[in-house]
Amino acid sequence: MKIKKYSEFSNLKMLMKRRKCSYKKLSDEIGISIDAINNKLNGYTALNIDEAKRISCILKIHPSEFNRYFTGL
Repeated sequence: MKIKKYSEFSNLKMLMKRRKCSYKKLSDEIGISIDAINNKLNGYTALNIDEAKRISCILKIHPSEFNRYFTGL
């Protein structure tokens, strides 16, 4: 059984749904596996700042909205 060590990125996952961005697309764009993206967005492993910046570029998140989607970094 996995134990969550970090906060889940609920707002980010909702934005991904609205923008029709799958975990597969995100993993391809960032260059990490789907399992790694899943673990990071669900709070099992840490999301680093570089990955967060790349995700924000892919999803076109305005810098003023960064904290809304990446709280806990």
